[in-house]
Amino acid sequence: MMRDILKLRLRTWLNVWVFTVTMTIGTVLACAFLVTVIYPDQLRALMGFRAILITTLITIPFAFFVGSKLRENTLLSDELVRLVNRDRLTDVATRDFFFRRMESDPNAYGVSLMVDIDHFKQVNDTHGHYAGDAVIKHVSDVLRGEVREQDILCRFGGEEFVVFLHEVSADQGLVIAERMRAAVAAAAAPVEGRAIAVTVSIGGSLKERLADINVSIQQADAALYRAKGDGRNRTVVDWLPAATEEARRS
Repeated sequence: MMRDILKLRLRTWLNVWVFTVTMTIGTVLACAFLVTVIYPDQLRALMGFRAILITTLITIPFAFFVGSKLRENTLLSDELVRLVNRDRLTDVATRDFFFRRMESDPNAYGVSLMVDIDHFKQVNDTHGHYAGDAVIKHVSDVLRGEVREQDILCRFGGEEFVVFLHEVSADQGLVIAERMRAAVAAAAAPVEGRAIAVTVSIGGSLKERLADINVSIQQADAALYRAKGDGRNRTVVDWLPAATEEARRS
């Protein structure tokens, strides 16, 4: 908390009061020092107390006012950052934030997943674009419930999402991807009193330390293309050959 206060980033009223008290103490100490320097001994006892009292009475409301304005500016700045980093419809990370985050941690390793809503155009054509937005929001909520805090879920574009599972093995990644797919299929999207059945196809790839995240995403996208070609509502990972995929599903 003190680090934020020292940086003048006040987010709570407690921060404002701590800022006010800190400013007041600092100003009073400065006033007391000036009193000892400016006033002669015979006036110091008489004028010192009055100077400190007046300084305190003036500083408290002024510091509180400044702290309140700093809090408003901090919250506004936080909201602007959130709007830049979070997708407006789904409130998951944006594509730009995803790549910035991954580029800032080149040692990150794990599993990249490309998730695509099946037959999404039919949803728009049949139920309208408002329903399509509701379906995208619903799928993002389901996916969010299946990832951990250290993972990244972002809306990659349209009805596509990217998930990066930090420090997850191939076997664990496949289990999580299948859990995501099953969770979406099991929960119809509620839209204006209707329940719209939704499924997703998922493609997965591995990312090693220092590997380019773009390569991993491209490989996951190729696996997603295979999943859609194989009939959709399924998970395909590029570290398993097609024959193994068929054996696993059967």
